[in-house]
Amino acid sequence: MDSMIQYYMEETEDMLQKAEECLIRLESEYSSDDVNELFRIAHTIKGSSHLAGYEDIGNIMHKIEDMLDCARNGSILFDQSIASLCFEGLDIVKKMLQCKKDPESQEMTDGLVDDVSRISEMIDALIHANKREETKAAAKQPEMGIVSSLLSKKPEGRNKYYITFFIEEDAPMVSPVVMMILKGVEEIGTLVYSSVTDGYFSDSPGDQEIRALDIILSTDVEEAELYTYFALSYVDRINIVDLTRSRLEESDYSFNNSDNDAYMVILGVFAKLCNMLCGGPEGKKIRKEALPVIENLHSEAVSAFNKIKNKKRIRTFIKDFNEFISLVAETCGGDSDIDEELYSNIRTQMVKLLERANNFTKGKYVLRVFKPEKNNFIDRLKNFIVMVNKASTLSIAIDLSKLNILHENEVKALVEIKKQLETQGIELGIIAVGSGARRIINIFDSIKPVEEFNIFKSELDALLRMIHSQDSFHKIAEKIRGVQYEI
Repeated sequence: MDSMIQYYMEETEDMLQKAEECLIRLESEYSSDDVNELFRIAHTIKGSSHLAGYEDIGNIMHKIEDMLDCARNGSILFDQSIASLCFEGLDIVKKMLQCKKDPESQEMTDGLVDDVSRISEMIDALIHANKREETKAAAKQPEMGIVSSLLSKKPEGRNKYYITFFIEEDAPMVSPVVMMILKGVEEIGTLVYSSVTDGYFSDSPGDQEIRALDIILSTDVEEAELYTYFALSYVDRINIVDLTRSRLEESDYSFNNSDNDAYMVILGVFAKLCNMLCGGPEGKKIRKEALPVIENLHSEAVSAFNKIKNKKRIRTFIKDFNEFISLVAETCGGDSDIDEELYSNIRTQMVKLLERANNFTKGKYVLRVFKPEKNNFIDRLKNFIVMVNKASTLSIAIDLSKLNILHENEVKALVEIKKQLETQGIELGIIAVGSGARRIINIFDSIKPVEEFNIFKSELDALLRMIHSQDSFHKIAEKIRGVQYEI
């Protein structure tokens, strides 16, 4: 290791230790000297990191420095929230340093990159939400706050949703999370109602103890996409009710991450059943040897059902699933072909249950659907893909049913996006249905020599064909194994 880099490492580790000692003292008793010392340490590490060529460490230390500078000059109060963000930021820097020291570690892990992005967003939101303005000598009409500003805009968008955001209990500060949610609203639509007012972001000491935010959002964005746009740090779960519908649906209820993981397992059970019953070389037969396999799959599903917190709303689904498994088990008994009508009934019931299971995940797992409403949608698609959780996504389907034509630049962009996603193990397909479907299909047929796209008739068609694909089936199985350990 270069002598200069060696000195940088040793000096930085020593300063990080001193910073933690300052924070420990500040947790017991506030001291402006310790806040100033923390600021000096952050400033020094920022500068030396940039000199050493470690801009990523310098950037995060710059964020911490800005936050501490606001605390020094009284723009924001130094409290436990700031201390927690400092502790977490310093811990991330330690891990980044370890990556730099390890010769086999060429770059940070995806998890560490996400941690850096998350802590930076939290610091930015904290400063934005809590920064005080100096009192003016002359009387002045107060500026409109973010909530009033959003509510003052004329509602636009054909969809209207009532959304409840549940904030994690261990969030170091709630107001920055609320601010990030409102900023997301500003990007995709207009605010019709908010359960918090501008007064929530006032200079009252401490953080107001709210753990849920209710809003009504008017937007052109589809419901499945909203979960991606609002996949924010410290948001535990989201409940979305589509107010444009005339009645509630079975999936209109709050679910958290553990529920989603359980539904992932259930979706995997259907994937195995689908391959067993609808696509194998057995034809219209379910041999007696399949009975233990079916029983094991049923046990997996029952275990997943037991993990779901809101069982009341899925009671009918569980009942229908159990009846379906009983029907399949009863057919396992002989070598003769299954009656045509019974076989058709089994397949129909399984596909309907599979569709319901997929709907429960609300577009958060496996298959994501993006629905452009008009041309020139590529920028919005790229933003959507950036926010998608790559770890839980196998395929993205672009529903072009609202379009009649694609421009040349859009087709070229889709080809490039498809290639980029494939390097991340994610497929990109097209849903074409409606009056303009034939024209859209012809466009993709014409570019087959350059790039071939899978064309689907519906979201369910995309899901079924993905499940029948052996490559996708193995990927689903891998993701489910990881989820099963967590739940």
